[in-house]
Amino acid sequence: MKILIAGAGAMACLVGGRLKANGEDVRLYNRLNTHVEAINQQGLRIVEKDNSTTQIDMEIVQELQADEQVDILLVLLKAQANESVLGKLRGKLAEDTVIITMQNGIGNAETIGQLFPHNPIVSGTLGHGASVEHDGTIWHRGWGKNYLGHAEAGAGSKMLERFAKKLSEAGMETEVSSNVKAVIWNKLFVNAAFNSVTALTRLKNGDILNTPEGEGLLRAVIKEAVLVAQAEGVEADGPAVIEECLRMGRQDIGANKSSMLMDVLKKRQTEIDVINGGIVKLGQKHGIATPVNDSLASLVHIIEQNYKLRVDESSVQK
Repeated sequence: MKILIAGAGAMACLVGGRLKANGEDVRLYNRLNTHVEAINQQGLRIVEKDNSTTQIDMEIVQELQADEQVDILLVLLKAQANESVLGKLRGKLAEDTVIITMQNGIGNAETIGQLFPHNPIVSGTLGHGASVEHDGTIWHRGWGKNYLGHAEAGAGSKMLERFAKKLSEAGMETEVSSNVKAVIWNKLFVNAAFNSVTALTRLKNGDILNTPEGEGLLRAVIKEAVLVAQAEGVEADGPAVIEECLRMGRQDIGANKSSMLMDVLKKRQTEIDVINGGIVKLGQKHGIATPVNDSLASLVHIIEQNYKLRVDESSVQK
């Protein structure tokens, strides 16, 4: 199986590195940057929770020839990069290449489907987490279960089952789910609850729950999101979703720095439009008011559009 992963961030490196270490034929597709150059020079390092390190020779390409075989294209880009990056692959993939998005947020499959209307497009979620510690080195920080949706019957379905098996064999348990839409929304609830608030407050996930105001904000975000999810045909129990997000924030992901927080700290564009902004957009579609999610999305937009004007500690006179 020939696997190409679009992206070379923490999750792309984690998945690609695990697959490559298990003997799979996998490459990353990404522009050159200091992180990519470090991997090219010294290999990819993955640090596990017991501080053990795996060193992997990982090939990262910037071009793809039209006649190259790609069985699976796994998209692990930031959502806002889909059109600009994947657009360069148009006309270079066979129509039987299965394209899988395991990105944050909602709407990614639809965007990718517009670029590749003849390919099977499959959505999924990653239960694992990772962060770039420094160029060429990532830390493996989460160990949940991955889910993939179903592909249409035929070769695409068989390819998907094989890919799920390969991920599981590489130590990343993966299941093909008959209800991946619910799985995607469950992940969205968590991202909507924590990412924007941590980006605005510059706190770790669990620390936004240190105050009644933080917990109240989480509850309000999820109440709106659940109403939208239900309008989209997803079965979701609002109180149960809230309690699970609170539990995760206090136990499972409390020490994590969200990806949106890291984007803001590094003055990069965030994925707000497919997380809280995605909830707002679907709320408008169904006539559901989402003022809390709208306000959070607007505040993050203000930040990311004014990085050059940001007041930092170094610019404050003592």
